[in-house]
Amino acid sequence: MPDFDYGEVMSDPYTNLDHQTQTTLDAIAIRLEERGSNPIFQRMIDDYLSVIPTNKPIKILDLGCGTGVVTRKILDHVGIPAKVCGADLSGQLLEKARELDSSRKIEWIKVDSESSPFETASFDFVVMHTLLSHVPDLVPCLKDAARILKKGGQLIIFDADYASVTFGYPDFEKMRAIDLKLLAGLVTHLDVCRQLPRHLKAAGFELKSHKSYLLSEAGEGDYWLSSVKSFAKLIPSLNILPEAEGAAWVAHMLKSQDEGTFFAAGAYYTYFARPISS
Repeated sequence: MPDFDYGEVMSDPYTNLDHQTQTTLDAIAIRLEERGSNPIFQRMIDDYLSVIPTNKPIKILDLGCGTGVVTRKILDHVGIPAKVCGADLSGQLLEKARELDSSRKIEWIKVDSESSPFETASFDFVVMHTLLSHVPDLVPCLKDAARILKKGGQLIIFDADYASVTFGYPDFEKMRAIDLKLLAGLVTHLDVCRQLPRHLKAAGFELKSHKSYLLSEAGEGDYWLSSVKSFAKLIPSLNILPEAEGAAWVAHMLKSQDEGTFFAAGAYYTYFARPISS
């Protein structure tokens, strides 16, 4: 396989979303909502939310909430009198989250990467849903999660093993090269799930358990086809691939969908951890 230069693509747009073009922001917001409405993806979310007790006066933080897909599901799950907060770096995504929050019971919080606005021992659960793959410095972020969790509190991390994500393409070497460029253009850590056990230990957490999921589609796409349609907008917007190569890749994926030869797959993981001091 040819050498891959990560410097060939732009850095992770999720680290500075409010400085992206409107095209990029709109494509990401649409993808977050479409992904969150997919039945398979919803089942993975429901699976990890099942460990959170319902109808108790607990406090939950969805850190890196984006448009609030998971935050809204958390509120639906826990019910009253729990308190649910969604926090994100992007003010524009938070605006969208507020628009979509018909309950008006969620507290939406704008955060920055320099300091944490949350009090020590203030949450029973902290959820990081596809957040850590975008965080440049993982251990400080995890250490702050340990700080803000109450005694006995739990951290739930859900993320993709982006290094495993692949889209079927006739030429194997080109397939792997494009897979890497596509994902490296959107996330900071392609292998975050593989590195989490050591990062959790370094941040003072005890890893209690984990779950794994394979999301694959063959013949016809749904979840991953939505990704392709998102890529169709993001490839030129973020300069992820040369224009002709990007257009050819998208055209092949759409044609394979029409012909019933589509293939795409990727692995997801959930980690459950508690601060060792708890």
